[in-house]
Amino acid sequence: MDAKPDGGRDPGRPLKILAFIGSPRNEESWTWQIVTRIEAQMQALQPTEVEYVFLQKVGVPFCDGCLTCVNVGESACPEYATIGPIAAKMDEADGLILGAPVHTFAVTGLMKNFVEYFMYKRNRPSFFGKKAIVTATASGGGHTQVLDFLEGTATAWGCDVVTRLGVSSSQMKKPHYVEKVDACVREVAEVFVSEINKGELGSPKFPALMNFRAMQNMARRQPDSVNHRYWTERGWFDKEYYTDVPINPWARMMAGYIARKMRRSIRKGNTKPIR
Repeated sequence: MDAKPDGGRDPGRPLKILAFIGSPRNEESWTWQIVTRIEAQMQALQPTEVEYVFLQKVGVPFCDGCLTCVNVGESACPEYATIGPIAAKMDEADGLILGAPVHTFAVTGLMKNFVEYFMYKRNRPSFFGKKAIVTATASGGGHTQVLDFLEGTATAWGCDVVTRLGVSSSQMKKPHYVEKVDACVREVAEVFVSEINKGELGSPKFPALMNFRAMQNMARRQPDSVNHRYWTERGWFDKEYYTDVPINPWARMMAGYIARKMRRSIRKGNTKPIR
């Protein structure tokens, strides 16, 4: 990204946004319609270039969980010819949008399968300072579950998820509901554009701190691995989070306490099955 000397970005340059549409209905989906509404509001604020990635059209097979991307390196993934170029676009973008409908009160298989190919980003995150928003649509309920999954995914990759939006598609024929959605869309666009232009690192929430500690424990137990080298090069084994940002003292204390209990339990072989 073209950064200004103070760490922000040049607001005169068009924003480059990469939007992932996790609906099998592609351009006919409510997910796409809501994201395009956000794009229109962003355009009203600042020139914006949005590239849409329709996950159904990407067409990667189901990830079989071989963990080659984690243990050997992402370029060793059997589908790297497809995933690699998408990852490069993610690196180049100013911001990411993850959008998916709710299917059976959970994220779609399309989106879930896609993020499986980026498991290595959870182990070796790199998108620090990159802003993201997440959206979910449903005719009924389940928005919170999907928004939580998408936010947790983007955060684990290193993104700052600055806001989120869930929309009830079954209500979109009612003018008063559409007015409320449009107001939320404007707010989402304003926050997204503003945070991208600021370019500041966000402070982590407690789930993000716990994810860091879990990945820290995992990498520490993998000497001579690509993950261990990655963490060692960045000095993360001696850190409380990936970046030097303010952390809520209570959250820091609780995350450290739980992480120590996890390490002791693993070391003593006291880990129990989940019931």
